[in-house]
Amino acid sequence: MEHPLLANPPTTVPNSRPPPAKSSNPNILVGLTIFLVVAAFSLLANYEAAKGFQIVVVNAALQTHAGRRFDLLFVSNGRATRLVVASSNLVQRILYPDDSFPRKPVDRVTLYMAGEDLDSTVAVRGGRSAGEFVVRMSPAVMEAADVKAAVAAAVQRGIARVWLWDGRGEAPRSLLDAMAEYVAMSSGMASPSIRPRNTSVSPFNASCWEDDDHVRLASFLHYCDAKHHGFVARLNKAMQEEWTEDTFNVTLGSSVPQICSAYLSAQQISSK
Repeated sequence: MEHPLLANPPTTVPNSRPPPAKSSNPNILVGLTIFLVVAAFSLLANYEAAKGFQIVVVNAALQTHAGRRFDLLFVSNGRATRLVVASSNLVQRILYPDDSFPRKPVDRVTLYMAGEDLDSTVAVRGGRSAGEFVVRMSPAVMEAADVKAAVAAAVQRGIARVWLWDGRGEAPRSLLDAMAEYVAMSSGMASPSIRPRNTSVSPFNASCWEDDDHVRLASFLHYCDAKHHGFVARLNKAMQEEWTEDTFNVTLGSSVPQICSAYLSAQQISSK
């Protein structure tokens, strides 16, 4: 540790009083630093415990420019941890509006900056034990013009996937991604008004929710929730049980082809 007095050499003082011991100042500073670090970690641990799950941030790209930038902007100042907490709070308000919606057990979330680019901005997988999840972010996200907004959006989508039930592993991947996108729309990370309006799904098809494009599907979910308030939360609740082809239809509680047709008609009108 650099001696704090080197920048300002001590001056000679009269012999009327003994000079202060030079070794005391560094000891005091070291002790104070250790105390503050321990206190900070203690406060962080209590903060995380109050939220009900542990948060770990891992940077596997530290030797790259993207990794160093992530460390500077998000790890060293605790911003990454705060993003996880804020995202979790928002997701739970949307998916679990009251106690009648059983919460998915989440004990530990690891925000992991990958060492190489991923196929998508963010991906989620289970951890070593039940209740543990790893949110993997692609370092490509650090190349965005507004990097803070880009990372916040990636974390928001990742944390949404953490809290989503998945029909015991049987729910369609496109639907889960669309529900995470819906959460991003609800949080202001994306706006339904600027989502692509063109869709290849026919109103005479089984339903709009079978679209593989999760962004278009998220827009349809937004429409369904507007027509049937709380639909997305109820759909997530239903996916606590094993997924079947009827899960979506039963949760919506109305004719899916009919609401799909109305949605497509509304999209065509709004695009004119």
